[in-house]
Parts: sequence; C-alpha cells; structure tokens
Amino acid sequence: MKHRISALFIILGLLSNVLPLYSIDDYYNFPKQSYKGSVTYESSRNLCLFSFVAITPDPTKEYLIKGIPSVLISELRNLEYTYVEHPKANVVYHSFGESPVMTLQEKIDAESPNVKRKKKEIANEKDLDDLRSGKKQLAPEKDPRYVKVTIKQIWDKRAPSPDESFGLASKLNCDYIISGSFEVKDNELITKVFLYDDFDGKIIPFDHKTSVIRAYQEMGPLGESIREKLQGKETIAVDISAGGEEGALVYLDGIYLGKTPMVGKKFPIGKRSLFVFKEGFHPYKQEIQLEKGKPFLLDVKLSLKLSNSFITVNANTESDVYLGIQYLGKTPLSRIAIPTGMNRLRISKEGYIDSFRAVDARDNEEVTVDVEMREGKTDIYYKNKQNVFLDHTYKDFATYSLYGSLLFYASYVYLNYASRQAYSAARSDVTLVNASAISSFYRNNPDEFFFWYGVQNSIINDAESKARNLKRIAGTLPMENRKDRQLVAGPMVIMMGLMLVSAATFYYLGLDEETLEFGYIPLNPSSVSYGQTSRESYGYMQFNLRY
Repeated sequence: MKHRISALFIILGLLSNVLPLYSIDDYYNFPKQSYKGSVTYESSRNLCLFSFVAITPDPTKEYLIKGIPSVLISELRNLEYTYVEHPKANVVYHSFGESPVMTLQEKIDAESPNVKRKKKEIANEKDLDDLRSGKKQLAPEKDPRYVKVTIKQIWDKRAPSPDESFGLASKLNCDYIISGSFEVKDNELITKVFLYDDFDGKIIPFDHKTSVIRAYQEMGPLGESIREKLQGKETIAVDISAGGEEGALVYLDGIYLGKTPMVGKKFPIGKRSLFVFKEGFHPYKQEIQLEKGKPFLLDVKLSLKLSNSFITVNANTESDVYLGIQYLGKTPLSRIAIPTGMNRLRISKEGYIDSFRAVDARDNEEVTVDVEMREGKTDIYYKNKQNVFLDHTYKDFATYSLYGSLLFYASYVYLNYASRQAYSAARSDVTLVNASAISSFYRNNPDEFFFWYGVQNSIINDAESKARNLKRIAGTLPMENRKDRQLVAGPMVIMMGLMLVSAATFYYLGLDEETLEFGYIPLNPSSVSYGQTSRESYGYMQFNLRY
C-alpha cells in the first residue's frame, strides 16, 4: 500500500511538471510553426603581424626587427577584403516544421513591415552556390565570400616560428599570422616571411632580397606578393587615367588605389564599383567588370564644375586670398568666379593676422567681402584672443556665472524652505486653535487667559517675523507666486538674475565676428565620404591642430 501511495505522488509530481509544457506548446502553437533553415557567415578576420627575428644578432640592425613588419603593414593597409570561396558558417539555423516557406528573419520582417532592416541577400548554401556559378552577383560588402580583414600589430610578444603558429593563432584570435626572419650578408638583406592561414591550416613561405641601405624602399614587391595571396582571388592589372588630368583619386569598392595616371595596380577580378574624384570636378562613378586574364584599361572623362557664383574681396593691404584650399589671387579681387555652396575664405599676409570669412555662394550672385587686416602673429592671436584674464576665456567666465546662478538658486530654495519651517516650528507651540475652546477658556479663567494670549501671540509674531525676513531675502519667482504670478525681488532672486545676465553677456562677447568668421567647421576626415578626404583633412588640421 505504501508503495502504491508513493507511486501515486510520483505520477502526480510528473504531471504537474508536464502540464505547463502542454500549455506553452498550445500558446506558441509549435506544431503549426515552420521555418526554413538559414546560415550566418563570418564577416571579419584578423591578420596579426609579429616582429621579425634576426638570424645573426647585430645591435646595429635591430631597427629591422620592427621595421620590416611596419613596412609590410603600409603595403597591406589597402587590403579591405580577403576572398574565401567557402566562408565559415558562424550560426546555422536548421529547418523546422512541415513545408517551411520563410526563414525566421523573413517571418519577423513580414510581421513588422514598417521596421526597416538591412536585407540579407545570402541566407543559405544554395544562395552561395548561385554566387559561385555566376547566377547572382553582389557587391563585396554584401557577398559573404569577401571577408573584411582587420590588421593587428603584436610587437610585445616574441615572434613565433611556423610550428608555433598553430596553437598561437586560436589563443590570440588570429586568422592569419605574418612573421619571419632576416639576415644580412655583404650589404644584402635576405628576408624570409611566412603567412599562416588558420582556417586552411597552411603555411605559405615568401623570400625577398634587397640592399640594406634601401631595404624599406625595395620591400614593395614582397608586400605586393603577400597582399595578392591574402586577396584569395586571381588579380589583374588595373590602369586608370583621367583624360590627362593628374592627381585624381581612384577608389575601387571604396578602397583607395592611388592617383591618376594609375598604372599596373593589381585588384581581384569580379564586378567592382569605380569612383574617381578631383577637386574642382564632378565625381565619376561607374560599375566595372574585371575579367580573368584581361588587363583593365579605362580613361575616364571628368566634368569640370561650372563656377556660376562670383566674389569680390577688398583689404586695406595687398593680401593672398584662399577659398578653401584654392588660391584665388591677391587683393583687391573683383568678380572672381567661384563654385556655388558653403566654403571658407582666408585672407593672409606675412606679418598680419589671418582673417577668415564664411562664404555662402549662390548661383548668379556676387559675394562682397571687405577685410581690415591687423598686424600680428596668427598663431598667437587665435590661441589667446578669447582670453579675458590670464588663461580664462569668455566661455570660462560664462560657465562660472552659470555656476554662480546655481549657487544663488540653491540659497533661494533653502531660504524658502527655512521660511516654511519657521511656521511649522511655531505651529506645535500654539496650543488652542479652536474658537469654542478659546471662548470656554476665557469664561472659566479670565486672568490666565490674558497671560496665555500674550504668550501665544508672541510665538505667532516671532514666527511670522522670521518667515517674512527669510522670504524677503529669498524673493519669489513668478512660477511660485500664487497670488499674482509676478516676480518679487529679493537679494537671491536679483543675484540669480545678474549671474544669468552675466553668463549671457560673456557668451555673447565670446561670439564676436572673428570667432564666427571661420565659417563651417570641417568634419573629422574619417567620417567624410570618398573624394572629400583631401579638402576636409586640410580643414580639420587647420582648425584643430594649428589654431
């Protein structure tokens, strides 16, 4: 009997745990759910460069230990992607249910159409096979076979040997390892480099000979060979010219290749996005196809930007005039054609302070600028012109004034609190506040009543006097004046207002014409789009480094 009772309790315990599972299954309707499988592929790989080892130690050649990999980094920094025919699958979502139609992500997107999400072009191995066969073509940033490469410098660890790379790669999270050794013989530098691929488990050796004197300058072919191997796809030579225009910047898939005329630059085959930019010309964009075994030659035609706006510049002394980084000439300038849009004008002369103006050039309109040049040194002037007292600027004093207003506001709040507390403290000492009780007390004890009344009246008068004095010192702000919503002046309110006025005054004094005349503030070069880097880098350095 005991065993039967125990078995009954065990069965009931199991049921109590199983029944919630049925309710969850019913709530989420698991039997009717179905999803197609999908795959998320790797998106980045780490390339680790270690210092090199000197086969024959020589103190005079120790600079090559870190110097050689540093030169290789300069050759490899343009390596944006490595091509992997069969990329690693990071996450695999297996198919679920009967006759699945959509993947889980597609179902989520369908249920929330108003939410914008980045469309996933490759969801499974079948889509990847379509890419390999050429049925589908994607830009490298959407093609999972193009894996982004991040370069890591590891100088603080001993250079590994090829055999040690197998275990070190996973320990340091390195997908590729580059290291090697060097030896100097009769003014000849013999460099041996190995590239370890952790995914394939391969070690690829490289040999290179240069002169010791010009070792860094002659290291280019070695870096080119390593880059071609890391690119993972057959490359062809790309030649780009711009109709005789020199110095135009050339980008392929957002990777900077060089300036026109560009000859013999190697790049992986496939569909590419070409971008050519030069100051004063409209940017050139084109989708191109780099085919196996066919060198790519292209002469692009850049369209000159028409200058439909004009500028006139006058100064009290002959000075050089620059619009952005373009030299316009010496003052006086009369009706000079300039590109439309926002720009920065700089008027400069040796021995005088550079003057800046913001220029908003509009189509078929003329901008006139009159400048009075002042003697002095530009660097010293712009570093110190904002100073009011010693090293304190207008902005500093504006900030101090704001802190002062906060201090007086805190005093205002405290005095109002103390005023209310004066009434609260007196309330406990006033004993009889009921009219019938006071009348009864007067009839029964008339002599004691007058003494009691005097004491009570004195307590009330003292409390009111203290509260009024505190309130008089504090003042009343309009939002706290329930009577007529007017400002009641008091020392704290007055000082608070003076501090705010002082802060606004100092801030206004700091916003004089010379502070504002810089025009627009240049962007950080890393955040601008391709083609603007040259102009924006100059402006960024001018504002943040020089002045």
